[in-house]
Amino acid sequence: MFIKSETKELKPFQKLSIPEACEITETVETQYQRARKKAHADFFILDEEDHEIYAGTLSIGSGHAHHVVDHIKKKLGSLKMDDIQEARKRSFLEQLEKEVPDHLKVVDDPPSPLEETAENHMQMNQTPILSTRNRRLIYGGGILSLLILSATCFSTVATSQDRAETIQDLQKQVKLEQKITGTYERALLGDSEGALKRLSSINEQSLTNEQKNVYMSLLIDQKKYEKAVQLQGNHPEAVESMISKKGDINALKEFQQTFPSPNGAFDLAYHEQRWEDMISQSGVEMTDKRYEMKAYGYLKLDKVKEAKEAAAHIQNQDLNQKIETYEKTKKEVEETKKQVEEENKKDKKDENKIKSLTDQQKKQEETLKNL
Repeated sequence: MFIKSETKELKPFQKLSIPEACEITETVETQYQRARKKAHADFFILDEEDHEIYAGTLSIGSGHAHHVVDHIKKKLGSLKMDDIQEARKRSFLEQLEKEVPDHLKVVDDPPSPLEETAENHMQMNQTPILSTRNRRLIYGGGILSLLILSATCFSTVATSQDRAETIQDLQKQVKLEQKITGTYERALLGDSEGALKRLSSINEQSLTNEQKNVYMSLLIDQKKYEKAVQLQGNHPEAVESMISKKGDINALKEFQQTFPSPNGAFDLAYHEQRWEDMISQSGVEMTDKRYEMKAYGYLKLDKVKEAKEAAAHIQNQDLNQKIETYEKTKKEVEETKKQVEEENKKDKKDENKIKSLTDQQKKQEETLKNL
């Protein structure tokens, strides 16, 4: 079941069989690659009783996976697990693979160094977020790994029965994991207040970085910015970065008023499309994402040279392609405009040709505007 999608082809909250999901995601992936478009879609894998046993986010048009099952295989395949966890993971993947239509089965080839670098870069620059109502993303192995962890703790206890302290410690860990899992369920069902209340009762030192991100996301959604900053060790830039990635302009404005910073001013100017203000902002901590934002701002101001200089700080093929397309389209606009002027100068004007060229120019200018 897809629960949130940036594509019209993947309809939210419509149940699909695994074969159907593979067929449609393979088709959409192919279409988006050809059109050089990208989108994301959040999904659940459900068991026969409609319980969520896996949750993830599919990157469409990226070329990292042929279809949704291929995505899951690659995502889980990259995780380091112990023998018991590996057995459970392998069983899960084998069940999925059986459902994949024969013509869509993928033979796993080792990734090239370039592909591996690109995938690692993408994962490093993505911050998982759990919203309060209808999404639960995969964190370092997802819900599957969280459940595997609890099961593994019990298995470990069985081999350490002569060590009472170890048993007690592991039982506490399992109870904590179950409490955290239950909290995520509350958030998923829309009970943000209840989820926050339970999370606030857990020792923050017991939470992993990923779980802290979930907690912080819930705090942001409830506009509890001071607590979110405190959770991040009084580093407001981490909270600001998450708000910016959410794209919530109102929240970003509110946070910037309480915790003003050059980073916040830069990100807010980008989201509000105040390009001059954005590129003139000083004291900004530049990340790959902000270099991309800056290059895009320069393009919007028709400053191609500066856009290239900003893009040179990072390796982003999509950004470079966008700049190249902008240059090409800009040149085409100028050529078409020149042709219109030449036709208008003629004594015997060809009105049909002038109209055709004018329409062509409008389409080219629209393409520039939408880049």
